[in-house]
Amino acid sequence: MLKKKMFLFGIVSMFITICTSGFARMTYGILMPFMMDSLVLTYKQAGMLGTSTAVGYMGMVLFVGVMAARWGSKRLIVIGTYLVAAGLMYLYSVDDFFSALFGMVILGIGTAFTYTPIINLLVGWFPDRRGLMIGFAISGMGLGTLISSMLVPLFTSWFDEDGWRYLWLIFGIMSIVAGIIGQRGLKDPPVLKKDINAKGSLLKEVYLQKDVLLIGIIYGLLGFAYLIPQSFLFSYILESGLSRHAAGQIMGLGGLMSIVSGPFWGAVSDKMGRKMALAITLVIAGISILIPVFMPAAFWFYVSQFLWGLTYVGMLSLSQALSTEQIHQAYAPVALGYVTVFFAGGQILGPGLGGMMIDRFGSIPAALWLCFGLLASALLLCTQINKGAARKWPEVKEHSL
Repeated sequence: MLKKKMFLFGIVSMFITICTSGFARMTYGILMPFMMDSLVLTYKQAGMLGTSTAVGYMGMVLFVGVMAARWGSKRLIVIGTYLVAAGLMYLYSVDDFFSALFGMVILGIGTAFTYTPIINLLVGWFPDRRGLMIGFAISGMGLGTLISSMLVPLFTSWFDEDGWRYLWLIFGIMSIVAGIIGQRGLKDPPVLKKDINAKGSLLKEVYLQKDVLLIGIIYGLLGFAYLIPQSFLFSYILESGLSRHAAGQIMGLGGLMSIVSGPFWGAVSDKMGRKMALAITLVIAGISILIPVFMPAAFWFYVSQFLWGLTYVGMLSLSQALSTEQIHQAYAPVALGYVTVFFAGGQILGPGLGGMMIDRFGSIPAALWLCFGLLASALLLCTQINKGAARKWPEVKEHSL
């Protein structure tokens, strides 16, 4: 019964994440070149569109964590999925930079309503398998990227300049379906007894907790870093002389590998520890980012995306799992929402600053070097995480379903 419920919750959560993180967040980097041509955008403006999603996300995510702790996660997940659907379908009709900006902010707000609550719901039901379950849900990012990578070359060939519009519309319809499935298939876990309303308790147990802060900074650096290749690597592949079809295949490989990245590194971390697993993913990811800088050829783009896809979702899911282990389980959604503020702050800086560096230096590799530096900084901070920080709370057991 437990394994059956794990599978059901994992599949439903992954489908929601495909729509709310894969389509709403990761697909933009693949569609960006076509939106730039159609809407006549500069790299700076394109970067600002990516940043605007992070602004909407950051503006809501801390409040959503507290709301999930007090009122439950399921209702927020459903509301957020429908908001994402509305934003995706709105993007179908945009005709200039400012209308696109509004749509991207809506996507960020909707993603905030789903991302933290869905992790909290899974951790609440399966605390002893949090690494695996978080990784399973977050793998929806990679699957969404894979689906987009496969569809973009087809739709841009079939519909020319309007191909990206029809994709946004289709993704919006799929998100409505995801919302309906989430409403029927998910259930809030039992509430753990802990006073989360006392401000002093939140300050001491979460906001000023040393290891939570450290993980928040690491997560912020990852948020800064991971959207840079997601936003600009597709364009770099095209600039290197490869076709749209080849670029889509390369990005699709990264998406394919990221599907297994979350569950794989989550399961590994459940055995070897999250600190060690996170350090390994950061090393591999840093190497993957530099490969196309020195060798911008088709084979090496494939190698780079294979390694990047194998690690980037793992990095994110490991950071999330670490944040929920530093505090009492009742505070888990608050802690996750708190560190995600750092993550969202990094996302705000990533695409915008990356686009500015490309405009300033005249080459996309400048942004990839920035990404590498951020990953290296996260690795240094990772070594400072207290090995014994992850606490085992005796009253938290895996719930029977």
